[in-house]
Amino acid sequence: MTQPAGPSMNRVLIIGGTGSIGRLVAAHLLELGHLPRVLTRDPARARRSLPSGVEVAAGELADPTAVRAAVAGVDAVVMTHGAPYGSGDYAAVDYGAVPAVLDALDRHRVPVVLMSSIGVTATGGQSRELLEWKRRGERLLRVSGLPYTIVRPGWFGGGSGSHQRVDLRQGDLTEYGPVRREHVAETIVQALLTESATGRTVEVFSADGPALTDFPGAFLATEPDRPGDLDGARDRPGPRPETEPERVRADLRRHAHIPLTPDI
Repeated sequence: MTQPAGPSMNRVLIIGGTGSIGRLVAAHLLELGHLPRVLTRDPARARRSLPSGVEVAAGELADPTAVRAAVAGVDAVVMTHGAPYGSGDYAAVDYGAVPAVLDALDRHRVPVVLMSSIGVTATGGQSRELLEWKRRGERLLRVSGLPYTIVRPGWFGGGSGSHQRVDLRQGDLTEYGPVRREHVAETIVQALLTESATGRTVEVFSADGPALTDFPGAFLATEPDRPGDLDGARDRPGPRPETEPERVRADLRRHAHIPLTPDI
């Protein structure tokens, strides 16, 4: 992977860095000369699974002191976290990580790349609870005032040997589409280092064809999110803020950099 032109990075905190995508992101960042830092509740296990050179910060997302220590001195944050499917911890983890990081950053303006999922704008299905909480995390980040990119992967583990091309889409219109984990990690790292990715929400899939070599051009070809809008460009409209759970409304009141509505 080549070094793109873009913002200067050094130390990057990865939330969810011991997962399958987070480990790949850490490896890519090391290859490019950056310093990944991973927040984990099990430092010994993390050191066994992560590449040499990754900083390990001990702590949990539920511990504000640990999260503040983890973000201290970082130049960017990557969020590849997620609760195990069926655990019921989606509010605490998939959503909760976003306000936890925003609280810890305390308006310190560093880029944030959030990995979400396709299907977050769907109104039904067996994964509805999980996807609703992921969407709430997206929306909070969009109005936080921080530079951000939101990456929504397709279904992990898909893609054949011919699927060498990263395919970026928008609007959350693809109900099923395969994506290779390597493509997700590469897109996240490129989003972090590419100026044209800032303020955008994209879905990522793996497609037939040669490898994508012009990520800046690919991001530039997408539509940026509307400033101050809760939803991504081309997304179906989401629920009104005043209909959200009180926890979400409180986070919006605390972190939104512009007034959303007098009713929340």
